Amino acid sequence: MNGTTIAKEGKVFVMYAGSLVRIFEDVIGPAFQKESGYKYLGEGKGSVQVSNLIKDGFRTPDIFVSAGDVPVVRLMNTTTSPPIVDWLLKFGSAEIVIAYSSTSPYFNELEKSRNGETPWYDILSQEDFRFGRTDPELDPKGYYGILTANLANEYYNDPSIKERILGEDRNPKQIFPEETLKTVLETGQLDAITAYKHEAISRGLPYITLPNEINLGDPTYSDFYKTANYTLKSDQKIIHGEPVEFSITIPKTVKNEDGAISFVNFLLSVNGSQLLESHGLNPTNITYEGDVDNIPQSIKEATKI
Repeated sequence: MNGTTIAKEGKVFVMYAGSLVRIFEDVIGPAFQKESGYKYLGEGKGSVQVSNLIKDGFRTPDIFVSAGDVPVVRLMNTTTSPPIVDWLLKFGSAEIVIAYSSTSPYFNELEKSRNGETPWYDILSQEDFRFGRTDPELDPKGYYGILTANLANEYYNDPSIKERILGEDRNPKQIFPEETLKTVLETGQLDAITAYKHEAISRGLPYITLPNEINLGDPTYSDFYKTANYTLKSDQKIIHGEPVEFSITIPKTVKNEDGAISFVNFLLSVNGSQLLESHGLNPTNITYEGDVDNIPQSIKEATKI
């Protein structure tokens, strides 16, 4: 009985953005477990979906790692019940790319686009091209893809690009769960998908790099990014374009606080940052939102906040 209690106390349950599944399950989780002695337990889904699961009491993780800060901030500003989150730390940046299948009948054309020979949007907008993305109501990458397409309309001075590639915002022919989207691509059921650069790198997928002005990966273009927006249907929150950053927090659902603190410190350490960077997620200067007084002292000391 005592051994069971110790094993249970030793688990750290991490819910994270589904785009991080390969990095967290194959790299971060095992490295953290080896270094800390805690048992890592991870689950990846679209970050808005994770936020909803926590808010509705269906999940009680020790850690929440989100794409962007909106899914976490929603838990800070809960109007119907006490806030579930007091703070978040931003620790890495990403950019939107077009990842594609090496077995796609459009592979040669996509390769030409990757090399700058053919406009990417002309290929993706062909009538029988099979394009996939995530639901903007459940996953930030879903609305980041819509924002990128809106920015492309402006950048290329062609108001038809978004409509030609995506159709309606929640086009049922294109929407797939975040945790299965890459697999659907890899099995040849899609020609290309909206992806983060780190996803494509970690899964060995070929990808088209988009201009910095529209890929949401360059703070230099923050003002231009803001000109695009998407409104979440669930709570009518308007999301403006901004550089894509990943954030981490310890929700009040935490059951293993010492383990959760250990995980945050590991992920933000030199070792953790190097592991993330080696898989395409760029470390950034750590910044915070929320109540700094509630950030555990050892995390503040380690991050120099």
